[in-house]
Amino acid sequence: MATRATRAALLLLTLSACGSDSEPKERSRNELTPFGSSGGSTSTPGNGAGTAGSAGNDASAGVGGSDAANGAAGRGNPSAGAGGTLGSPGAAGAAGTANVPVSGEPPLIGELCPQGSAFCEDFEDDTLDRAPLSPWQDATNGATARVNATRAFSGDQALLINVPAGPSPHRGYVALQQNSFSAANREMYGRLLVWLEATPTSVAGQNPIHWTLFQGEGRAASNNYNAIYRFGGERQNGAGLLANYETTKDGNPQVFSDCRQDSSSTMPTGAWACVEWHFSASNNEVQYWLDGAELSDLHVIDRGQSCVYDQPPLNGQWLAPPAFQTLYLGWEQYQEQTNTLNVWFDDVVVSTSRVGCPAP
Repeated sequence: MATRATRAALLLLTLSACGSDSEPKERSRNELTPFGSSGGSTSTPGNGAGTAGSAGNDASAGVGGSDAANGAAGRGNPSAGAGGTLGSPGAAGAAGTANVPVSGEPPLIGELCPQGSAFCEDFEDDTLDRAPLSPWQDATNGATARVNATRAFSGDQALLINVPAGPSPHRGYVALQQNSFSAANREMYGRLLVWLEATPTSVAGQNPIHWTLFQGEGRAASNNYNAIYRFGGERQNGAGLLANYETTKDGNPQVFSDCRQDSSSTMPTGAWACVEWHFSASNNEVQYWLDGAELSDLHVIDRGQSCVYDQPPLNGQWLAPPAFQTLYLGWEQYQEQTNTLNVWFDDVVVSTSRVGCPAP
């Protein structure tokens, strides 16, 4: 397995070759490849001299050059009879074919860090049964976040959040600061793989539990609250997906807002799910995708379905911060649950454009 330093060096070389203006942080893997596959390699002449030798066979076409560039020349496989003439060079590889999205959808990708990635993480370099290494920060309270080998989407390790039964607080977050994804702090796209063992079970007679898988937040321009975009769930027996906008109440004057947008879709359990997001500071916009399909009923621009506090100064607006300064990943819930929860995360990407889901 490559060390973190080796991965970073290889990734930087690959990004430089692709002409990228920004580079993922050192937590990224070295398997960065453009969306097209490599072209054929350079042809070689046939061996031998004399007469009646058969020419070398043409190489098969190269497939998919980098970013759909032309493949390099294919490799010839010349053969010659006794005393044969030099075989002909292999024919040039065919132009690489772009992995073009269909109807605007991004391609499925098999590597962790596609072009445009600002940060990538697969937890393979972390110590088992410990919190993940820097730049992650432990932000847990009443839950644990540890690297685990019980299951992983790729490789051997993933991040496990364990949440015990009982009353809140239950906050199993790890945090990533914007210096790790600065290129994406205003238009943040992301992708993660998540395995939720089971949805939370509420106390008898109580409402379903509100929970969050991840959130992006930043300080408001007025500097008297943090604006928070969340992805989680609540209704439909705790499985119904939910977009949530909330503000912290630490300023003077205090700002109150707690708004929601519900989906008819539910969170998968007992299997890996691919969740993508887009947080836009310029448009006050949130978008989410589940296993490659947009959750169109969670697409919010400026205002959602309802708010607990529909009052000045926001009046129900999902006003984004000037920049998203922190990404929290893991699990948080806000009521008591009766079951122990386990949720795994793997192959996390933060990017300047939509990432897409890896092939299953």
